[in-house]
Amino acid sequence: MDEALQNRVPIDTTAYSRFEARPVTGTFGADIEGIQIAAAIDDNELFQEIRAAWVKYQVLFFREQELEPGQQLALGQKFGEIQKLGYVGSLEGFEGVWVQEYPDMYEGPVADINWHADSSFRDKPTRGSLLYAHAVPVGGGDTVWADQCAAYEDLSPAWQEFLRGLTCIHDNIANNPWRVIDEIGGKALGDMRKYLPPTEHRVVCTHPESGRQFLFVSELMAREIVGMGRQESRAVLDFLFAHQTRPEYQARLHWAPGTLALWDNYSTLHRGIFDFGQSHRLMHRVSFNTAWI
Repeated sequence: MDEALQNRVPIDTTAYSRFEARPVTGTFGADIEGIQIAAAIDDNELFQEIRAAWVKYQVLFFREQELEPGQQLALGQKFGEIQKLGYVGSLEGFEGVWVQEYPDMYEGPVADINWHADSSFRDKPTRGSLLYAHAVPVGGGDTVWADQCAAYEDLSPAWQEFLRGLTCIHDNIANNPWRVIDEIGGKALGDMRKYLPPTEHRVVCTHPESGRQFLFVSELMAREIVGMGRQESRAVLDFLFAHQTRPEYQARLHWAPGTLALWDNYSTLHRGIFDFGQSHRLMHRVSFNTAWI
């Protein structure tokens, strides 16, 4: 076993004035029980405690919630500026509440999603998201997050020093450019590249609120390490992709109707598990932005 894992002190439960945050892994993620998050729209003290728990645990899970689309938007607005442009359409009458519904979405661009941080290919990546379950399969359809603070902290000092000086190109077609070309054609791809050109970000970033350092690359979006040859870049990225998503850094959520997940998109990666065939799965998502680091 790695020495870093042997010596780690697991995170513990935190008692806030209105709820407890109970860890779901040894490094990040927490279940929040005993409150309806919608109450935080008008209760600023409750909201500030939820926000503090979000910064500390990075991913929060709320069960048995009653949340209307307008309330979900209002919560997102308390965290930051609502992100209105996304890869799926908004709910009619509620711009910024994205509708993710299967099996229809299998026909769209999300059929082979892998580990990623949302919009890392933009100059200002998504800050965080609120994802709310309306209908889910009895089994399957889980979502998994990976803790990029712990992934960085467990690297050897030599690797940490090496990575701190690197930057990476994030590209929204990095994972499978030929499939994109085949599906949308060269002209449409050219137009898309004008709107969403590749973006360069540091491989190791410092969180603007917690102050912790985290890895900011992902299998879906990371194209190449700047200043390296192709084989050198591939070797570094392949190592990071395998390391940053080890089971020790994962938190997996099995959804039920009324479950809400709130996650930090800077310091975590996530991916959906598409193992539910043609079963119905309906989620509403609100994402928000703040100033990038």
